Amino acid sequence: MISKKLHTCLFFLLLVISTLSSKAQNFELINASLQLLNSANSSCSCDCITELNTKVPVYEGKITLKDRTVLTGEISVNQQFQNRLITLFKSDDQYEAIANATIKDVSIFNSDTILTDVTKFVNINDDDRLYRLVYDNADETRVYDSSSKLTDTDLVGRIFIIKHNTLIDTWNFWSSGPKKDLINYLNDRDDTTYKRRDFESLTDLFAKL
Repeated sequence: MISKKLHTCLFFLLLVISTLSSKAQNFELINASLQLLNSANSSCSCDCITELNTKVPVYEGKITLKDRTVLTGEISVNQQFQNRLITLFKSDDQYEAIANATIKDVSIFNSDTILTDVTKFVNINDDDRLYRLVYDNADETRVYDSSSKLTDTDLVGRIFIIKHNTLIDTWNFWSSGPKKDLINYLNDRDDTTYKRRDFESLTDLFAKL
């Protein structure tokens, strides 16, 4: 009887030791994984954007800051730098990062594009991006897209409308693109059923806004 109890006690003792050993090994594995993750994070600590990328194309233009300071030189908008968006400004062969948050608008003078003579990028909200003005109806209705290019004739990314000084975000996760976002906005606003085929050009679409 005593022998049987002794065997039972030994069994439970071995089970406890085995469980504790397994937990210790798991704990060590967790610690090792955390150390590996921290090491990986340290080796990927955004070194790629701690230096200005001066190889991007720059264009003649002017930057108007929110404090009304005007900077004239060569410009490239919406560049990544130190985990934020900046506008690259070149003057007298010196490059400078101008934080987008401090900018009111940027005007770039186009010498050989099929768009207007001036492409304007505007700070319209607080998301750190300058948005490209693609349509301006005598200050009544303005349309902005997310492109940073001068010669891109297609709508790109998120589309905003400013109508009677009200900012309207047309973005819809489920739509097939920015043009469809605008069409959906029109249909919701006017209770219509427009399709893509109803608009031969962006000019026709903008005219409905």
